[in-house]
Amino acid sequence: MSDATMHIEVVSAESHVLSADISELYARSVEGEFGILPGHQPGVFALEIAPVTLRYPDGSSQRIAVHRGTLFVDQESRIILLADIAELESEIDISRARRRKRELEQRIAEGVDDAVLRASLVKQDVRLQVADEPVESA
Repeated sequence: MSDATMHIEVVSAESHVLSADISELYARSVEGEFGILPGHQPGVFALEIAPVTLRYPDGSSQRIAVHRGTLFVDQESRIILLADIAELESEIDISRARRRKRELEQRIAEGVDDAVLRASLVKQDVRLQVADEPVESA
């Protein structure tokens, strides 16, 4: 691995999602948006329900829908992302996410409004954002 890359392992509660060498990572923690480049100081970040963007050394990008988790960066810029749910953009069922979003919005409109429904709605929004929106090039 060169100095211009970092190794990442993405693991969800259900499976090993990804193992790759990347050049950049962008995510949102409970404290706000952040980026990690090679040489980053060690750290631990509590992740929100939000997209994580990976940029590869060849310039390509990949997005992952992350539904809470923890991201660790070690002294050698190796990254481990442990998530409750982590879905690659290619694995997201867009029609199912849209359908589920409509159902949740309808339930909220009917007066059934609680934190669990709101969190589910945010998850569907993140899935759709990751699957529908093109990644801007660097």
